[in-house]
Amino acid sequence: MISPLEWRRQSLHLMYGIAMIALLYFHILTLPYLIIILVIGFILSRLSIHYRIPVVAWVLDHFERESNRKTFPGKGPIFFTLGAIVVVYLFPLKTAMAAIAILTIGDAVSHIFGKLLSKRTYKYLKSVEGTVFGIVFSFFAALLFVNVTAAFFGSMLAMLIETLPLSIDDNLLIPIIAATIISLF
Repeated sequence: MISPLEWRRQSLHLMYGIAMIALLYFHILTLPYLIIILVIGFILSRLSIHYRIPVVAWVLDHFERESNRKTFPGKGPIFFTLGAIVVVYLFPLKTAMAAIAILTIGDAVSHIFGKLLSKRTYKYLKSVEGTVFGIVFSFFAALLFVNVTAAFFGSMLAMLIETLPLSIDDNLLIPIIAATIISLF
C-alpha cells in the first residue's frame, strides 16, 4: 500500500513537472530562470538543515521524507530541476519537454501503481506492474511533443533504466536518458 506521504510526494512531483512543461511550452520559463530556481532551491535546502524557514518548513513537513530532512532537504525537486536544465540546454525544446514529461508522468505513475498493484519484490526492478504503467502513461505524455517511435522508445528505455539500482538520482537520470533516446529517433 502507498502511504499518505508518498501520495502527497507523487502528487507534488506531477504538479511540479506539469507546471514546468506548461511554462516551458509557453516560453515563460527559460534556461536562465531554471538556473535561478535551482540556485534558490539549493540555498533553501542548505539553510533548511539548520533553520526552519516558514513556507519551506511547511512544504518539507508535508512532502519530504524524514531521511532527506536532515541530509538533503528538497533533494527531489532540486534534481528534477537539474535534469530539466540539462535537457533544455542540450536538446531541442520539444525533445526536452517530452523527456520532462516522461520523468513527470512515468516516475510518479510507476511509483503509485507499483505500490498499489505489486505484491512481490524483485531483485532489480522496483515492480513490473509499476514499470509497465509508467511506460504506458509516459508514452502518451511524450506523444504530445514527439513522434510515436521516439515517444515509445524514449519512455520504455528511460522507465526500464529507472528501475535499476543505480547511484544516480532518477530525477536527473530519466530526462537525460529519455532525451538522448528520443533524439536518436
